[in-house]
Amino acid sequence: MRSKRLQRLASALLMLSLLVTACGDLTRDNPVDSVFNGGQALLDQLVGAWSRTDAEKNEIYTFAKDGKVELRDYTSPAGDIIDRNATFPTTRVRVLAGTYTLVGNLLTIFFTQAQSNDPGDVIQVPSAQKVVEISIRRATLTFVESDGTRFYTSL
Repeated sequence: MRSKRLQRLASALLMLSLLVTACGDLTRDNPVDSVFNGGQALLDQLVGAWSRTDAEKNEIYTFAKDGKVELRDYTSPAGDIIDRNATFPTTRVRVLAGTYTLVGNLLTIFFTQAQSNDPGDVIQVPSAQKVVEISIRRATLTFVESDGTRFYTSL
């Protein structure tokens, strides 16, 4: 009687361990998995300001809950270190504003306005919409674009 109980217990433990290991990776380390990011939907995580400062660009994207987006691109006309708090001529700020949509992890941005703090700067609204695949992991927003991958940090 006792050996049958032990045999059933061993069988049950074996089945349970097979079930757990057959489920795959349980770490939930998928960047588009809403449970991984505290149960928030990707859209809710996107809302806010995201900063990029690397050798290529110095910019901030701001995404509003109502579907509006603003891109601030900072440059130094003299080639100096960029101070985001400085005014022209120390720092040129180009601002593009428009709307965005998010379907799954595909972000589409359509800019409708463009301006610059440099009176001599001729800036055009981009004629094409920007479409990128995104993921958010912790405080990093990743844009996967046709010409490379870009990383933004939450502000």
